[in-house]
Amino acid sequence: MRTNASQCPLCHQPNQCAVVAGRESDTCWCHHQTFAPKAQLPQALAPDVCICQACAEALRLETELGVKRVD
Repeated sequence: MRTNASQCPLCHQPNQCAVVAGRESDTCWCHHQTFAPKAQLPQALAPDVCICQACAEALRLETELGVKRVD
């Protein structure tokens, strides 16, 4: 399955990746984010596609609080 590098593989919304947009990596939102441990991420994720900030936050909270966010 082919992935879209500008799309979050979890929610399919734009991931706002600076690198994909042609900007320097240190300008990306992810440089200011605390992420859930890699072991908590779905194993089906492509290793080279970024998740979005909302999904990263939801996974972080799920890990910290032991609860799953339901929209």
